[in-house]
Amino acid sequence: MMRPERSRRAATGLAGYTLVELIVVISILGILAATMGPRFFDQSAFSQRGYADEIAAALRFAQKAAVISGCPARITLTASGYAGAQQAASGNACNPADTTWTTPLLGADGDAIAGSAPSGTSAAPTGTFQFDAQGRLSSSPGSTLSVGARSISIDAGSGFVQVQ
Repeated sequence: MMRPERSRRAATGLAGYTLVELIVVISILGILAATMGPRFFDQSAFSQRGYADEIAAALRFAQKAAVISGCPARITLTASGYAGAQQAASGNACNPADTTWTTPLLGADGDAIAGSAPSGTSAAPTGTFQFDAQGRLSSSPGSTLSVGARSISIDAGSGFVQVQ
């Protein structure tokens, strides 16, 4: 048998949550938002991963440009960013006497291969990573780069670049 109070609530459509239940749920949501919110808005892990992928893509592009053109290509990595360059051409061949490396590597969109590091992100070791005409890593400050928690490895014999 139904209690008269219950049947009256159901008949009038007044069924719902009490004020205490609503306050408890809102309090729990507030605590969760205060503890988990900063994790959703911290971009440093994403910036580091993106910059590592960007450097790896630039290294791969330099390696492929060296193979395609037959002229050595390189990526110069500094604390503030990176830039790609290639030896100047002399006719239909490379000019081995060119020590200035003033010819920028141009991407598919026609822009120079270059980028800057996001704030709070650094790469080490810095220096010049040079690929020869066969795509091999001919000179570099090391075969492993560190970008935050990520590492980029370059196989010296094949020029293979991998982000880990």
